[in-house]
Amino acid sequence: MLPRPYLMTYKAAWTALDFTIAFCCGSVARLRWPLTGAAGILCNRFSIMEVLLFACCVAVLSCVFGLRPFESVRPVSSELLFIALCVSLAAYGVDGALSSLVTSTSTGTFLEFVMTGIALSLIRTLWRRRWDSNFQRNIAGKNVLIVGANSIGRDIRNHLFSLHYMGIRFKGFVTLNEDPEDANENEDGAVVGDIDDVIFLARSMFVDEIIFSRRPATPNVLSGVLAQAQAAGIDVRLIPSFSETLSNRGDLEYLGNLPTIVLHRRKKHVVSTLMKRAIDIVLGSAGIVILSPLFLIIAILIKLQSPGPVLYKSKRVGFKGTTFYCYKFRSMVENADSAQGQLAHLNERRDILFKIKKDPRVTSIGAFLRKYSLDEFPQLWNVLKGDMSLVGPRPSIRSEVAQYKTAHLRRLDAIPGMTGLWQVEARQDPSFERYVSLDSKYVRDWSIWLDFKILARTFGAVLKGTGA
Repeated sequence: MLPRPYLMTYKAAWTALDFTIAFCCGSVARLRWPLTGAAGILCNRFSIMEVLLFACCVAVLSCVFGLRPFESVRPVSSELLFIALCVSLAAYGVDGALSSLVTSTSTGTFLEFVMTGIALSLIRTLWRRRWDSNFQRNIAGKNVLIVGANSIGRDIRNHLFSLHYMGIRFKGFVTLNEDPEDANENEDGAVVGDIDDVIFLARSMFVDEIIFSRRPATPNVLSGVLAQAQAAGIDVRLIPSFSETLSNRGDLEYLGNLPTIVLHRRKKHVVSTLMKRAIDIVLGSAGIVILSPLFLIIAILIKLQSPGPVLYKSKRVGFKGTTFYCYKFRSMVENADSAQGQLAHLNERRDILFKIKKDPRVTSIGAFLRKYSLDEFPQLWNVLKGDMSLVGPRPSIRSEVAQYKTAHLRRLDAIPGMTGLWQVEARQDPSFERYVSLDSKYVRDWSIWLDFKILARTFGAVLKGTGA
C-alpha cells in the first residue's frame, strides 16, 4: 500500500481517469448517424444521462473491485476479467435501469462495453509497462532494507519481488545480533551488514525505508534505530505479530497483501513534486522549440572550429545513485578527458572538485559558450527524459561520488538540475564543503517557490556571463 498522501492522490487520479475514459467511450458508442443538429444530438441521438451514469458506475466499481495497479497483486489475466466484469455491470446495469426512460439499443450498449473495456485495459497495461521499464533501468520509487535474514525476512523479500510494478527495490538484509538464524542465512550473499550499522548502510545505499521483519527482543534496539532514521529522513516499517494483526489496529497498512505498521514516515510533497515535473516538461519543451535556431548556429560554429562531435556526453550520477548520460555542447578539444590527469597540478578547486579557469583544452567558441552557460542547453533533453530537472543539485561525476563521505550523499536525494543553489550563490567558490552544504540545503528546504527564485537568479547570472 502506498503512503496515505500518495494513496489519496493516486486514487483520485485513477478515479478521474476511469470516469473520463468511460464517458468518452460511452459518448462515441451512443452517437447516432447522421446527426441532424444540436437538439437532435442531445435529445434524440445521444443519451447524455445514460453515459454520465455509466461513467460514474465504472469509476465506482473500479474502486470496489480494487482495479488500481498499485493496490492489487492479481495476475494480469485476473485483472482483465475484473475489468470486463466492472464494465459489463455498468453498461448493462445502467441500460436496464433506464430502459423505460431512455431509448437505447443493444448495439450501442455492446459498443460501450467493448470500447471502455479495451481502453481501461490498455491504460493499465501501459502503466505497468512504464513501471517495468523504470525497474529494469534501476529507477525505483523506493529502495528498502529488511532487518532480519531469517525465513520471515526472506518471505517478505519474495513478496516485494512480486510488487515490482510499485517501484520497490530490495537492497539487502540486515541481521539482528540476537537471532542465530540470521548468521546462517547468507548463502546468496544478500546480507549486507548488521543492525549496528543499519543507518550507515541505508544512507550509503540510498535506502528510503527500513522494514523490520519482527519486533526485536533486545530492549531499545527498535527505538534507537527509529530515532536515527527520523534524523536521517528514512522511513521505518514493522511487520506486526499475529496478535497485533488481530487487534484491529488503526495504524495497519498493507504492502501488497502484507500487513505492516508504519513507525516513521517522512513528509511527502506529493502535489509539489507533480508540479515540479509538469514545470520541467512545459518549460523544457518550450526551451527546445524556441532555442532550436540558436542550437543550430552553435553546432555549426563548433564543427567549423574543431573536429569532433557537436555534443559531449558524460556519465553522471543522479537521483539515488542512478547513472545517466548528461549532454552538453562540446566546449573542449576532442578527447579532452584523457588529458585531465596531466593537468591535475593546475586544479583551482579544493578536495574532490576539478576546475581550471583558463583550461588549455577549451576552444575559443567553447570559452564563449561556458561564459554564458550556453554549453549546458542540451541538458533540456535530460530534463524531458526525467534524468534531470531545471533546478536541483549539480549532476555529479562518478569519480567524485566515489570519494564522498556518507554525509555528502544527501545531495543525491534530489534529481540533479541544470541550475541550483550553488550555481547562483557560490559558483566561483573553490570549497567542496561549501558546494555540498548548499546542495544539501536545497534538498532539505526544497519548495516550488525556491525553484522559481533560483530560476530568476539564474537568468541574471547567465546574462552577466559569470560562467567559467
